[in-house]
Amino acid sequence: MAAQVDFADLFEHLKDQAVTLASISLEQYENEAKKGALLFLNEIKEKLARWTLLLADHQLTTDDFEWLVNSQKQLMEMHALNQAGLTTIRVEQFKNSVLNMVVDTVFSFVKI
Repeated sequence: MAAQVDFADLFEHLKDQAVTLASISLEQYENEAKKGALLFLNEIKEKLARWTLLLADHQLTTDDFEWLVNSQKQLMEMHALNQAGLTTIRVEQFKNSVLNMVVDTVFSFVKI
């Protein structure tokens, strides 16, 4: 029996969270960070929807879900941040923050 998750609402919340994270984390590079984070979310949207439903239906563990989300890190292109002069370490920190935000937000929607 599949659990009910309003993925459209969840995805909108994720986009809002990504914009907020970019604003707070990388104030000087906010626009570049927003673009990169939103592009990443759109690239993983279908997979994320499938994984979220599997998680809600207890067909994935929380560890499996986290691993799947984190496995998508290489898809997160932050060329604009690199070109703007942000150090590789700061770009990686932002990527990790985005991934953690995705996991935490999904867990809160699925009530994990």
